[in-house]
Amino acid sequence: LSSLAFGRELAVPALVAPLVAMASSLAVIGFCAAVKRNTVGPYRPRVEPLWSKFVRRSEFATGLYESAAVPIGVGMLVGTPFLPMILRWFGSTIGKRVWFGTTYLTEFDLVHVGDDATIGTEASLQTHLFEDRVMKMSTITVGAGASIGTRSIILYDTIIGEQASLSPLSLLMKG
Repeated sequence: LSSLAFGRELAVPALVAPLVAMASSLAVIGFCAAVKRNTVGPYRPRVEPLWSKFVRRSEFATGLYESAAVPIGVGMLVGTPFLPMILRWFGSTIGKRVWFGTTYLTEFDLVHVGDDATIGTEASLQTHLFEDRVMKMSTITVGAGASIGTRSIILYDTIIGEQASLSPLSLLMKG
């Protein structure tokens, strides 16, 4: 942006700056998605010891998503039609016309959301837990037309049926 501004009228950088910011954001988000794909691959239900190489790679990809992709752009897309599109880059299966109000998911390939579903603001789709120094992960399925309340937590190995509703601040236990 500095090189575009040097020796030009103020209008040029003012008009170009949003495009440069968007391109930069998309580049970082795309890089984070590529790192996830290349270091972890697609997530599958599994059980891994805390000290395994898989857990380290998974935590690296998660950390990159949470500390780079979310602050630079993914977080600004919450509640827009663009967030499901970006989450699909990371591997989530998300239907049409889904309203997604959160970035709190990590093992993207284990999240399946049907058409016309609503995922509430700051809801957590928790596809893994650490139990007794073991990482356990499995799927979360949200049926078509289902509604997840604000700040609810959904643990792995759960299916929320079509048109079902989970109240705000609820916890849906695993299994």
